[in-house]
Amino acid sequence: MNTARLRSLLACAAALVTCSASAEDTGGWLRPVDLVDAVPLLNDSGRAGYGRFLQVTLRPRAFALNMNGEWAWNAGSDAERDAIAACEAHGLPCQLYAVDEEVVLPGFELGAPLRALGSRLVQGTLP
Repeated sequence: MNTARLRSLLACAAALVTCSASAEDTGGWLRPVDLVDAVPLLNDSGRAGYGRFLQVTLRPRAFALNMNGEWAWNAGSDAERDAIAACEAHGLPCQLYAVDEEVVLPGFELGAPLRALGSRLVQGTLP
């Protein structure tokens, strides 16, 4: 098994979700950024918003969140800055969770240690 597929399988297992095939550039396997259920703190509305973020083809794109589970995303020039600004309009500091095809929130990227969050295991520590 190639390294990219093994990493994808491990990411799925770490997020406690089922892997599914994808036509993306990962050799047919789901990428960590695609694991909607692995994003911490989001309610159903936030997960739906993250799902919409994943469907955007314009690059760059960025998804930000805060400790209360409030979130925002943006695509195009200044996507990172604009996503953080829109998220912080809710009143708390925000951090980027994902940029383009990568999970960038420290502690949640592929290979970060697992920890418990509620009744699930997630990677890393919260911002």
